[in-house]
Amino acid sequence: MDINIINKLYYKEKDYSGIKEILKDEKDSRSFNILGKIYLNELRPDEAFECFFKANNAINCGYTKFLTGEISEAKLILITQKGINPFVNWLLSLIEIVENKNSYVLTYFGIRNFYEQDLEMLFKYKQKEAIEKIIRSNPEISRYNREIYKYSARVMLNNDYLEAAEDLIKKSIDIYYKDPETHFIAGEIEEKKGNMEDAKKYYKNALEVNGIYLPAEIKLKYLNN
Repeated sequence: MDINIINKLYYKEKDYSGIKEILKDEKDSRSFNILGKIYLNELRPDEAFECFFKANNAINCGYTKFLTGEISEAKLILITQKGINPFVNWLLSLIEIVENKNSYVLTYFGIRNFYEQDLEMLFKYKQKEAIEKIIRSNPEISRYNREIYKYSARVMLNNDYLEAAEDLIKKSIDIYYKDPETHFIAGEIEEKKGNMEDAKKYYKNALEVNGIYLPAEIKLKYLNN
């Protein structure tokens, strides 16, 4: 198995069928882990869990149960892995938020590294109640990382919840005005709503707080043409 080819197919080309063809006769843990991730993205959690189980990957077994709303099962699996790596600790904290407990302890880097990807996956798995609980916990989560409103707004934007995205990005602007990405996301929200002049204002704000913020420059050139 050429891992470089696998990575190209997985990350760049999203050719999951090609990867499955390459790995169809493989029986090693790396292959099962790759297949498990593919099945998870294809919304085939039972097959994903089976692959992770064969790979002896308890962490991703627990993650799969979390995404399908089987919180108790996820917790039982993940608690055996506690302390092994930051992702496990992050997931256990996320589960506590979903369980309406306030004893969770987060980290700045945990939020930055995992929050958006996991919120996006919860959207894919239609875990509306879990998403709502996590979003409602943003004020508490912001004690660990004040960029949380920006992260949440971007996920809401990606999933066409424009009103929620707008509310969240306004909070981000209030507490983190000098962050150009916050203004940029606000511009994207307005652009998606069809408010091009308001979008331009936010993109200009992004350049005012960071004069070399390339994404805003590109957007303004595009909208001004």
